[in-house]
Amino acid sequence: MQKKYKILLIEDEPELIGLFSDALRLAGFQVEVVEDGIQACGAVKKLKPDLVLLDLIIPKKDGYEVLKEIKCDQTVKNTLVYVFSNLTQKTEITRAFKLGAKEYLIKSDYTPSKLVAKINQTLK
Repeated sequence: MQKKYKILLIEDEPELIGLFSDALRLAGFQVEVVEDGIQACGAVKKLKPDLVLLDLIIPKKDGYEVLKEIKCDQTVKNTLVYVFSNLTQKTEITRAFKLGAKEYLIKSDYTPSKLVAKINQTLK
């Protein structure tokens, strides 16, 4: 039997949560969703996902803080993190990579099926 990869989606927009989590589940991924930065840090440690899809603009703790916390924690620092944001400035993208993001995906460039294909390339 094929391994069911775990994806943690950190997103606070209900429409996007539905759109992307449904597509990922249909593609065979196990998906957990959290909507703020404080929940996100705990969820990464608890769930040990294969991949984190991290929005940068989320309540309570922004995505940069979450990314920094993940990469500083010995138990989860090797977790793959894809920043999934509509912030497009070079400084924001550079900052995410410096903090340890594996990929920087601009939401408006990704349909649900294109996101699934991108994740499949990485995990399967």
